[in-house]
Amino acid sequence: MSILRTSTPFAAATAIGSILGFVHPVDGGGCNGGGPTIEIHVNTPCCSSPSGAKHDDILLQYVVWEDGTMSDQFIYAAGVRDVEYDGPNGKFRVITGPNCSVGDPGVHDIEDEDGNGGSISELDKTMFADRILNAWNHENLNAYVDLRSSSHYAFTVDFEEVIRDDSPLADDVGELLVFEVSGNSIVKLEAMNEAGQVIGQPVIIEDWKRVAPDRLYVGRYTNNGTPRCGSYEYKAIGVDISEFGVTQLMSLRVSRPSNSGCADTRADTRIIGVKTAIMPTAAMVFD
Repeated sequence: MSILRTSTPFAAATAIGSILGFVHPVDGGGCNGGGPTIEIHVNTPCCSSPSGAKHDDILLQYVVWEDGTMSDQFIYAAGVRDVEYDGPNGKFRVITGPNCSVGDPGVHDIEDEDGNGGSISELDKTMFADRILNAWNHENLNAYVDLRSSSHYAFTVDFEEVIRDDSPLADDVGELLVFEVSGNSIVKLEAMNEAGQVIGQPVIIEDWKRVAPDRLYVGRYTNNGTPRCGSYEYKAIGVDISEFGVTQLMSLRVSRPSNSGCADTRADTRIIGVKTAIMPTAAMVFD
């Protein structure tokens, strides 16, 4: 039987704070603290240091959690659907570094999908779902949803297999890795079961951590997708799915939080599942 959780202590691992960031109810809001770190190891074929890979592949290898557990098996997106967006053109994009060999390189705006960039059609939204999928179904972290509008948006991501909690209680091991460019925005996540029903309670992520032992960076791009000088730091958080009040999930609804106050809701995100559970759990939701 394949062991889905590896418990390998790393004595020389970088000292880090609590791996699980604060998650808040739906009316949450706030600012990024920026102090703690999360230990995520990557491979950057282009460069000796990840800091030079802002336009290139940043390939996820493994995560070391606070208790020394190492996770090196991941669950990627298998489908994206039900895209909603009420904002202007040029503000909802998918970006994959232009020099990447994994994924679909380039800057892709939602309004361009149907060949008519003058407006956002229902066909644009349907085709954009596939664009998100092509950024989220592999190990290259330099591929993400780029949002530059505070307008309503939402989409559902279906994972390639069920994501299961390793424990029904809160612990240091996350079953979701959530990345955000700059770590200054908030995002709402809702768990869904195999029938497509929302289960448990929503989680809003608003506190992000710097990646260790090497910081990660992604590129800056003009409105037409041309690379610009400089870069943005890529931040992340591990989320224990017990925060949703569930022990397993198959899909996530990703959206703009309501009642977010002055918080920045223009989240630039990438979400990956983590294999941690050794066997399926019986219950879907617990009190």
